[in-house]
Amino acid sequence: MASIPNILIVDDNIDNLLYLEILLRNLQAKLIKAVSGYEALKITKNIDLSLAILDVQMPCMNGLELAIHINKNRAERKVPIIFLTAAYPDSSKIEEGYDAGAVDYIIKPLNKVILISKINVFLELHWQQARLMENAEKLRVSESKLLQAKQELEQLNQYQIKAIEEERTYISFQVHDELGQSMTALKMDLSWVRQNLDKKDQIEQKMGKMIEMTDDVIRKVQHISSELHPGMLDDLGLVAAIEWYCGEFEERTGIPCKLSLDDMDSEITTINLTLFRILQEALTNVIRHSKATTTKVDLINQKDEITLRISDNGHGIPQEKLNSGKSFGIIAMRQRVQQCGGNIDFLCNSKNGATIEVKIPKTNFS
Repeated sequence: MASIPNILIVDDNIDNLLYLEILLRNLQAKLIKAVSGYEALKITKNIDLSLAILDVQMPCMNGLELAIHINKNRAERKVPIIFLTAAYPDSSKIEEGYDAGAVDYIIKPLNKVILISKINVFLELHWQQARLMENAEKLRVSESKLLQAKQELEQLNQYQIKAIEEERTYISFQVHDELGQSMTALKMDLSWVRQNLDKKDQIEQKMGKMIEMTDDVIRKVQHISSELHPGMLDDLGLVAAIEWYCGEFEERTGIPCKLSLDDMDSEITTINLTLFRILQEALTNVIRHSKATTTKVDLINQKDEITLRISDNGHGIPQEKLNSGKSFGIIAMRQRVQQCGGNIDFLCNSKNGATIEVKIPKTNFS
């Protein structure tokens, strides 16, 4: 919010100064009073003035001289001056006054309506300038945030490209090492069978092993497929997918995962996929960074929103990591939630571990 404008009033006559103060008391401005030019310069040395109302005829330093001193070091933002005078000055004095920063002359005795209307013009200019500065600052902040968001998006895009390539490499190894070896062994057994059709007992034994190997290949294909996209998320819903994934997590890591899952009264594909991917990212971070010994997953189905809460008792998430533009997992989680119109909070405590809480309103998908 802009500061209240400062108005300097100077008159060597105390009564006139008091009268001016009474006339201007209802203005939305701060009045700075002085009875001489020297006093005025002293008390306004480091003060930004929106307007100065000066008596022309003063001893030692008259109003024209004071105006010159006031604006002497204000090259960019000169203070507008309204001169008060008992007699209309001659043309030379008028020119001298305008050179000193005058914007108007008002003849005494003062007319309250005229004086205040003229002052209000400058006050409105002050507020307009303040609004422009405020809008310029908002624009600067917006541009800064936009630039930061653009940089984060570019970094996230690079991260996702790298993650996709890593995922492809991982799948390639799985297909080659697990499926490839099994299929090679199966092909060798089939070749043996073709060459030994007369050995019935050995063929039956070999066929039994081939059936077991085929079942193993099917299980491996199902496992790889589930890691890419769990079919049960579409077939059985979010609750079943969370139970399956957390079971896999426990079996893989040995870290207990306690579940408290509300039944879902309606299954919304977008919400389901978002929450499931966040669960995957959160539990992956538990494995990589937290050194937790226990985890907990809560799924709360309320009337207007769905809440997913993943907690662990590990080291927590450092604040600098939460604010870093290179914490791509956290950025990805935030963007997924924002696309659903929801909110995500990271509650971290080095003693009590970390909690990731996601809230997604159902109204956006009704």
